[in-house]
Amino acid sequence: MFTLLRVVALSSALVLGLSLSGVALAAEAASVPDKPTQAVERRTPIAVEHEGTDSTGARLATCIKEAFNSSNLFLLTEKDSPKIRLLLSTVAEFPSRSGLGSAYAAVWVFSQSEATLRHYLLREVGVITPDEVNDLAAKLKERTDGLAIRYGYLFN
Repeated sequence: MFTLLRVVALSSALVLGLSLSGVALAAEAASVPDKPTQAVERRTPIAVEHEGTDSTGARLATCIKEAFNSSNLFLLTEKDSPKIRLLLSTVAEFPSRSGLGSAYAAVWVFSQSEATLRHYLLREVGVITPDEVNDLAAKLKERTDGLAIRYGYLFN
């Protein structure tokens, strides 16, 4: 009988302790203000430099600039500030039939300022037809975003 009373007393104390701790947790939660914090905005400064006279390459450069300009992740800028530069060089694949396709080379570099040496980050080369311009522009934007994440510490 004594053991049964002891078990009842212990279980009562445990239930009372749990309910008091639940009240304490509820009071603590009520005292913490429910203010969501804004996510840190990441807008990577970027510049696109194009060299080439072929029409497909010019369309590609324009599409890339439009993609960066319309994105919330990038800030298309020409200011003398730290930024990623996408250097794009294009040439007609066949000079006699310039509308058929273009060869391109894209090189990403980091530039601290106009007066400092640029630092190589990545490169890509390939051949593109006029039908593939939008897809390649999206792909280059995606690769640039990956670089912006990887080398984000350079902007601090």
